[in-house]
This record gives sequence, structure tokens and C-alpha cells, in this order.
Amino acid sequence: MSALYRFLMTSVLLSQRYLPPTLIFLAALAVGTTSDNGPLQSSYAFCVLAMLVCTTWLTVSIVNHEDPTQRRITLVMIGSSAKVLAMTVAVILTWCVPLIAIGLGYPLITGKHVVTAGILTIGVVAHLTAALVGIAIGLLCSRLVIPRIGIAMLTAAAAILAVLLIRWISPIRALMSLLSDSNRSPIQAAAPLTLLAILSAALLAAALLTTRAIADRKE
Repeated sequence: MSALYRFLMTSVLLSQRYLPPTLIFLAALAVGTTSDNGPLQSSYAFCVLAMLVCTTWLTVSIVNHEDPTQRRITLVMIGSSAKVLAMTVAVILTWCVPLIAIGLGYPLITGKHVVTAGILTIGVVAHLTAALVGIAIGLLCSRLVIPRIGIAMLTAAAAILAVLLIRWISPIRALMSLLSDSNRSPIQAAAPLTLLAILSAALLAAALLTTRAIADRKE
């Protein structure tokens, strides 16, 4: 498994497909949080939105970085589509770690905020929750599910709008509301935030199973 992880990580790094979503994420932070002196939780609400868009794009790019022929070779070598897909998600999550760190730190460097351990913890969990939902959307909009890139892009955009605007369709709408409520203390936010993180993990698990099932039928 570690050899597969190293192989996929090296392949992704050489492809450089992670660069566009990463640069968009950094640009969004620069535009949305520079010189922000409001509550830190509200700044993190914008960072969470940027993380959702970035991880969706990042997932599609990384899953699609192998052409169909190369993917078949990888599947034959490993012998399990589940292992390949799981390690691909592990690579994506690894790339999300520095993005989360940047999302947490950039508002602190460029703005003036009251910083506590509780708020930073909320920021970590909120970024991770958004990343998990973004990865789930990206998997379902990848070539493994939707072979045409134009339709996949439109579907991904519609899915992002849906999770932001439609209540109860995903944890993102509730997460944004939670972060925007500056009157709620970190202790009061701990329980609902934990529940939202669990729901996002469940969504990712469902997306993994669905993507694998559809991909196995096609391949």
C-alpha cells in the first residue's frame, strides 16, 4: 500500500495538475481575508468556501491525471480498484494538509484577530469538513463517473452551488452558518461542528463506494 501511495504521489507531483486549484485557493484567500479585522470565525467561513471549491477541482484533477491506458496498467499491477481509489483519496488528503495550514494561518498574518485555541480548533475541523465534502463531489464528477469533461465541470459547479444554497443537502450550509455566528463560543460550537464533520466523512465514504461501483462497471 505504501508503494502504491508513493507511486501515485510521485505521478501527481510530476503531472503538476495540483497547481491551478492551489493557486486559485491562495488567490481567494488573498482577496477575501487580507486586512480583515472582524471575528476570526467569520474569516474562516470564507476560507472554508475556498477550500470546498479547491478540493473539488483538486480531486477531479488528481483522479483524472492518469489517462485510461495508464489507469488500466495500474489496476492490473495492484489488482484492486478499491485500493487504487483509496490511495488516490489519501494522496488528495495529504495535499489538503498544507492547504488547511495556509487557510488557518493566512488570516492571522494579514489581519488583526483575537486568537484562541478553541477558535483554531474550530478552524481545523471546519476546513477538514469542507475538504471531505469537496473530495466527495470531485470523485463523483471525475472521469471515473462522468467521462465528458464539460459535463463534469457543469455538474461540479451545480453540486457546489447546491451544497451552499440548499439546506440539509450537505454539512456545508450549516457549517457556514455556524462559523458566521460570532456570538457562539467555541465550546457551544464543538458538538454541532463534530456532527457536521462526521456527516462529511459519511458523504465521502458514500461517494467512494458509488465511484468504485460505477468505475468497475465501466472498466
